[in-house]
Amino acid sequence: MDDDDELALIRRRKMEALMRRAREPKVQEPLANGRTNPLTDGNFWSTLRQTRAAVVDVYGEWCGPCKAVAPILEELAQQYAGRVFFGKLDIDRNPRTTAQFGIRSVPMVIGFKNGRSALSLLGLRPHADYVNMIERLLK
Repeated sequence: MDDDDELALIRRRKMEALMRRAREPKVQEPLANGRTNPLTDGNFWSTLRQTRAAVVDVYGEWCGPCKAVAPILEELAQQYAGRVFFGKLDIDRNPRTTAQFGIRSVPMVIGFKNGRSALSLLGLRPHADYVNMIERLLK
């Protein structure tokens, strides 16, 4: 192999590596790990202040519709990994935080933008409603 062929091979490999890296999703939200993370009265605000876009599922263990919302949000957490933080807050174990929002009914899904409450959805909703909420948070 002469120098020109070797140089062409190096350039091709470098270009392939750059193209692979360009296709990888860019992490915009360091806490967005692809899971729905438990939140408590103790870590709620300190966690949300570190996010640009977050979705929090306020639920009760006893709540049937809450159990239907959970897998939808788990799927969306994976889909939006690196872009949106997902959390879950048990209404019965975290009365201080739920009182701050005046939550009397669950499930309640709250969207946060730059650490502030921006949108909310009450009750069990279609998958598309949650996607729409997330897309609005990302704008």
